[in-house]
Amino acid sequence: MVVDQGGSGVGFGNFGEIGPLDVNLKPRNSTWLQKADLMFVDSPVGTGFSYVEDDKLFVKTDEESARDLTTLLKAIYKENATLEKSPLYIFAESYGGKFAVTLGLSVLQAIQQGQLQLQLGGTYYFHSL
Repeated sequence: MVVDQGGSGVGFGNFGEIGPLDVNLKPRNSTWLQKADLMFVDSPVGTGFSYVEDDKLFVKTDEESARDLTTLLKAIYKENATLEKSPLYIFAESYGGKFAVTLGLSVLQAIQQGQLQLQLGGTYYFHSL
């Protein structure tokens, strides 16, 4: 999972950095997708390409945003049990470097409470050039 807190992880992380296609939609010679499943998330809701239809759903804290993404992970892992075999690594950039830890704690709590069946591999921050 790549989280770009406040920006578009889909736009920057995927097309600008590590996804299978570059900004011109041309295949990359090298992509993280060759070694792992990738999921790019624009977070918090309302940034990048994410949106809500009810303004009351905008989050006000990192903890609320982490709960939103943990809920997303619960739904994804429920529908894709094969993902449970691979550890989840949370990569983030920019402010997401701080947020990745908050999300990691939320995911760990869900694992400990039996709400998520996965292995948390770790959280990482990277700086794009």
